[in-house]
Amino acid sequence: MKIEGVSSSVAAQNKKAEKIAASGFAVPNQAAPKAGAAQTPIPSSAISSLDSLLALQAEDTPQERRRRAISRADSLLDQLDDLRVATLSGRVMHSQISKLASSLRERLEGVDDEKLQSILDDIELRAEVELAKLEKSL
Repeated sequence: MKIEGVSSSVAAQNKKAEKIAASGFAVPNQAAPKAGAAQTPIPSSAISSLDSLLALQAEDTPQERRRRAISRADSLLDQLDDLRVATLSGRVMHSQISKLASSLRERLEGVDDEKLQSILDDIELRAEVELAKLEKSL
C-alpha cells in the first residue's frame, strides 16, 4: 500500500511547529523538517527479530560460562603474580591492591564443571588472603 501526500495531522503539526518557531524560540543549527517528508515506520518483524537476537546474546551457554571462569582465573593469577613480584622488590603499589580488590568483587555465576569451580574458588581464596595481608600491613 502506497501512501501519497501529507495527512492533515502531519500538516497541523508542522503549522504548530512553525507558530512556536515564529514566536522567538529556535534551536541553533537544526534544519526545519520538510512538510512533504514522512518517516518510514519500522516493520514489526524487524523489532521481533532484534528481540530474538538480544535474547540469544543474553543467554549463557555452559561453554560461555566456562570460558569466562577460565578468563577470570587467569586474570586473578596474573594479578597475584604481579603482586608477588612487587612484594619481593618492595614496591607494592596501591593501584595493584585496589585492582585485585575490584576483581574479587566481580563475582561470576557458577560453572557446571565442579573441578573448574573448585580451582576458581581456591584462586579467589588465595587472592582474598593476600589482599587481607597487604591491607593489614598498610
